[in-house]
Amino acid sequence: MKKAIVIGGGIGGLSIAARLLKDGFNVDLYEKNKSLGGKISQVKFADFKFDLTASLLMIPNDYTEIFSYCNKNYKDYFSFIPLNNLYKVFYYDNTNYTFQTDLPSLCKTINNITNNDLNDMYSYFNFLSTNYKKYLLAENYFLNTSFINTNNFFNPLTLSKVYKLHTLNSCYKDCKKFISSEKLINYILFQSMYVGVSPFSSPSIYNLIPSATQYQGLYYIKGGMYSYIQSLRKLILDLGGKIHLSSPVDEILLKNNTAIGIKIKNKNIHSDLVVCSSDYSYAINNLLKDKSITQISKNINNLEHSCSTFIIYLALDKKYPLLNVHNIFINKDFRKNIEAPFKGKLSSNPSLYIYCPSSIDNSLCPLGCETINIMVRVPNLLYKNIYWNSDTISKLSNNLLSIVSKIPGLEDLQSHILFKHHLTPIDLKNIFNTYAGSAFGISHNLNQSLVFRPQCTLPKIKNLYFTGASIHPGNGTSMVLKSSKICSEIIKE
Repeated sequence: MKKAIVIGGGIGGLSIAARLLKDGFNVDLYEKNKSLGGKISQVKFADFKFDLTASLLMIPNDYTEIFSYCNKNYKDYFSFIPLNNLYKVFYYDNTNYTFQTDLPSLCKTINNITNNDLNDMYSYFNFLSTNYKKYLLAENYFLNTSFINTNNFFNPLTLSKVYKLHTLNSCYKDCKKFISSEKLINYILFQSMYVGVSPFSSPSIYNLIPSATQYQGLYYIKGGMYSYIQSLRKLILDLGGKIHLSSPVDEILLKNNTAIGIKIKNKNIHSDLVVCSSDYSYAINNLLKDKSITQISKNINNLEHSCSTFIIYLALDKKYPLLNVHNIFINKDFRKNIEAPFKGKLSSNPSLYIYCPSSIDNSLCPLGCETINIMVRVPNLLYKNIYWNSDTISKLSNNLLSIVSKIPGLEDLQSHILFKHHLTPIDLKNIFNTYAGSAFGISHNLNQSLVFRPQCTLPKIKNLYFTGASIHPGNGTSMVLKSSKICSEIIKE
């Protein structure tokens, strides 16, 4: 039986480990931290539990497919809860609207926003359907396909499909072609920003995110996203895999341009292949010390990396029924504050994402209490003008809490805080080895997408594979699960 080593216990490492076990490999997974999950980890305080970062569950088939691949019933490992309410959206003018999955409710919401303008209604649904077609096209031809062989991309059929995606427009310009309502545009663009790029400059293909969300819905996993990490852990153990915690890898060993194992604490551990699910840019710069990697390492420093994120975790001794699981606050000067992190600035009036899973899940906190994550995009650490010291953290935290407290119905929130914790770009860098604290890995601009994005292998290096947010098809839990699927198929070939 061939031996495989997997580096990193995040979503990519766990899912590829399970696939390799199903394919007959003897698998050892090594994770640097004391717990699994990587950035999809968990924060605990007394009887309160918080998802560390990931919270949005799109494309549920990507979550269940790995279990069917391993001949397991996913229902034995975790349970989905479909969300009828996609988002509760609060605006700075004290209006708020709930966007739901069912068509009559959505039509009512659109009418309320646009004052019953039938043209706006038609244009909004035209936008959704047009971009959902792009999503289906991407799903069928790009998101599940390896481009290690560039002929898979540079051929008449695939290029004709690329043309149909119309990627040269930005998300913003694509919205403006269809929608005139500023409130609807800002709601759409906030979702398009989830890949960690500005919707005012990123390719319009990322408008598939709000479109796919509306057509396929959002889901929640009982116990939070970390429950999915626990389900993958159980799957690996059920399949006979071994998991090693508190085991940071120091080096990927190469011999004659072939991966032969890893080094941990000056001990060499050999294997037939190595899969690295650690942050790609970090791994290239720090784990590959062979001279043959020098040029690749130089290229990493020339790549554009995504923004970072700042998160406040609040344990509250009061329920706030106005909050849904997923909430957005759209602030004034939307474009200015959305573009700020991509220009190295902390916005004074940021728009926010507020995650409140305890609104439907009482397993996360005591009765009558609430768990809330407040998230905002911030610059990555490549911008040297921001110092993430206690003063910066305190000022930013106070500003975000002040903004949230101005939402009607949340005015007393600060007086009900039992526990407050923060996640900063420094934490992302130091705890999870993310390059420059970039929360979403390598950025998703046109020349870093599809065939131009790092693939799951390196040129001329054998038996070394990669999964993760910086690898094609990209970041987000669903995309990383696809990355692992593509990688396992290449290994089998």
